[in-house]
Amino acid sequence: MAKTAIGDENEQSSHQLSAKNKDAPQLDVAVEFATTFGDAAAVAEDPPVAAPWEALTVAIIDDAMHPPRLDRIPEGEQQPLAELLFKNEEVLAELAQLGCPSAATADERLLAIAESEIILVSSALVGPISKDALRMIEEHRSFRRLVQTLREEVNDVMICDPYIALPDLSGHNLILLDYYLNGPTQSGDLAVTTATNIRNQPSRVPNQQIVLMSSLESVRDLRGQFRSDTELTGSAFAFIGKRDLNEPWKVKAHLGMLERARPYAPAFTDYREQLDKALSQARTDLLAMVDDLDIGDYAFLQGRALMKDGHPLGDYVFWLLSSQLMTLTFEREEMRNRQRALDSLEFVGAPFAATEPSTVVANLLHSALVSSNLGPLGPHPRAKPGSPYFDFPLVQLGDVFLDVDRTKAMVVMSADCDLAFAPLEDRPPDAETPVMLVPGAPVKLKDAKEGQDANTDGLLHREEVYRIVWEFSKYRSVPLGELSKWLEGKGFDISNRDRLRPLFALKLQQEFGAHLMRVGPPVIPPMTTKATGRVLICSSEQEEVAQFASSELRLTRFKKKTWLRITPNVAGLLKQHCEDLYVRLEEMRAAAKGKEASGLAKKIESLEKSLNDDEFWIKLLDGVELNGTGSIKTVGPLGFVVGKDWADTKVRVMLEINEDASGGRTGDQGEVSGDVELNGEVDTGAVSTAV
Repeated sequence: MAKTAIGDENEQSSHQLSAKNKDAPQLDVAVEFATTFGDAAAVAEDPPVAAPWEALTVAIIDDAMHPPRLDRIPEGEQQPLAELLFKNEEVLAELAQLGCPSAATADERLLAIAESEIILVSSALVGPISKDALRMIEEHRSFRRLVQTLREEVNDVMICDPYIALPDLSGHNLILLDYYLNGPTQSGDLAVTTATNIRNQPSRVPNQQIVLMSSLESVRDLRGQFRSDTELTGSAFAFIGKRDLNEPWKVKAHLGMLERARPYAPAFTDYREQLDKALSQARTDLLAMVDDLDIGDYAFLQGRALMKDGHPLGDYVFWLLSSQLMTLTFEREEMRNRQRALDSLEFVGAPFAATEPSTVVANLLHSALVSSNLGPLGPHPRAKPGSPYFDFPLVQLGDVFLDVDRTKAMVVMSADCDLAFAPLEDRPPDAETPVMLVPGAPVKLKDAKEGQDANTDGLLHREEVYRIVWEFSKYRSVPLGELSKWLEGKGFDISNRDRLRPLFALKLQQEFGAHLMRVGPPVIPPMTTKATGRVLICSSEQEEVAQFASSELRLTRFKKKTWLRITPNVAGLLKQHCEDLYVRLEEMRAAAKGKEASGLAKKIESLEKSLNDDEFWIKLLDGVELNGTGSIKTVGPLGFVVGKDWADTKVRVMLEINEDASGGRTGDQGEVSGDVELNGEVDTGAVSTAV
C-alpha cells in the first residue's frame, strides 16, 4: 500500500485523501511529523493477504486525524505544556531519539510524540499537565494504527475531515464515523448531521454500512438514539468501540463480520421501507373500518356472539381489530414478498456481530408470549355492584399471577368455556365451578437448570429474562367463588396480571393434560444473560490479574447448552495476559535446567504459536461452549470455567465466570494499564498497545 499524506490544516484543507494516493508530496524534515502517516518502513511491499474484505472501500471521519496542538487545549495548560516540551530533559532526550529537530515548534514536538509507536515517558509526563493533550496524543496514535491496518486489509481508505463539506461517499462500502467529532466534552450532534448527510447522498449503494465508533463505552448506550436521529435502518448500522479496533486481529475480525453482514442489508432495508408503507396504509384502512362500524354492529356482535357466553365486548373487539391490523399490515402481497426475501436468508457460521443480542429481542419475545397489563382480577365488566354476580371474578385460560417479589407464579389451566359466565339468568356463574391452577417458580434465566419439567421461557421483568418452571404435580382446584380470596391468601398480586397468548396457553394446557399431540410453538430463541468474571494467570501459582464486570460478560443458553459470548475487548484482555504468561515462562525457563527447561520450552513454543495466530483470536469471537459448573473448558492456552469450585495445575490463562451478575467490580485493578480518564470514564480505545 502507498503512503498517504495529510497536510497541515492551514496548508491543505481538504484532508480527503485516498490511501491509494501514490503521488503524495514529500515535505521538508521540519514539518514532516505534522504531514505524514508513517515512514518509508510503513510502505507495504508484499501483496495484501487474500481476504473476503480486500475489495472493500472504507471512509473514516474522525477528528483524531488532526494532530495535537497547543491551541486545542485550555489556555491555562498551554504554557506549562510548552515548558515541558522545551525544557524537560527526559522529554528532550526522547524527542532527539525520535529525530525531532531541535528547532521544532511545540506542535511539531507534540506530533512527534503522537506518531511514535513506542511507549514514551513523555506521554506519562504530559498527562498530569493536560488530560486533553494526552487524549489527543493517544487518539491520534490509535487513529494512525487503524488507518495503517486498514490500508493493509482493504482496497481503499479515504480520510475525511469532519469540519468541511463531505465528498461523495455514496459508493463506499463502510463509513467509520466517530461520535464525538468535537471532542468528548461536546455532544454528538455533528456526527448525527454527518450520518444524515451520508444517508441522503444520491446513488448511495444499498449495502453501505455506517459504523459508529467511540473510545468511550458509554456511547454504546446512545446508539439506539443515534440510529433514530439519523433514520438509519438497523441493517445498515453498527457500533464498534475503538478499544475493539486497537489491534490488527480485532480490525480483521470486525471487517469479517461487517463483510458477512453487508449482503443481507438490502433485504432488511427493503423490508423496513415496505413495513413503514404497510403500517401507514393499514392504519388508514383500519380506522376507515372502525368508522364504518355503527352502534348496531357492536350490538349485533354482543347480542349474537357474546351476551349469553358472558365474554366482554371490549376484549372481543380488541381481539378482532388487532387481528385485522395484522392482516392489513403483514398479509399484503408487498409484505409477503418481503417475507419471502427474509425467509431465504441463512445466517450460518461465524458471528455477524461482536456484541450481545439487543434487549429488543427479549421485548419481542415477551410480547409474542404474553398479553400484558390486563388489569386487576375483578368481577364481570357488566356485573352491577350489589348484584349476586358481582363477587365472581372473570378469569381465562393462561392468566398468570405473580407475587410482588417474582418468586412464585400461578397460571389458570381451565378451558375458557368452563370459566365463561354472564351476569344474566341464562348463564349465571356457579360458585363451585372448579378453576384449575398450576403453580410455578420464576427463575432468572441465568440461574435456570435444565430438566424435564414444563416451563415457559422469555418473560421479561425490568432487564431480567425469566423462565417459569411449572409444577404440574402440585396443581390445585379452587372454587370460582373463592378464587380471589385464595390467591390473595397465598401472596399473589391480583392488582394486575398477564395472560399467555393462545398459542402458548394451549401448549401448556396440552402438556398439563398429558395429550400425545400438542401445539408446537416456534422455537424459543437463545437467551442471553449477564455474568461477572476474573482472569487468573496459572503458572507456578495462581494469580488474579483482572476482573470483568457484568457489563462485559454474557452467557447465551440454547437447547441445554451454554456459550460464553466473547467480545474483542474480552479477547484482547485475555491475549494481553497470555503475553504476560509468555514473559513469565521465559523467566522460568532461564532459571530452570534439564527436563524442566525442556518442558517449559515446549509450552513457550505452543503459547507463542497461539499468540501469533490471528485466526485463533478471531475464531474466539464465535463464542466458547462451556462445560458444567466447576469443569474447565480449554481452548488453546486459555481455560474457561463456571463457578469458583475448581482446581487446575496446568499452565494457562483462566477465565473464572460467576453467574451472579448482581455485583460489580471490587475495584479497577483489572483495567488495562495506561487508560486515560475522560470525564470519569476510561478511554480504553486510545491506549497504545505497541511496545
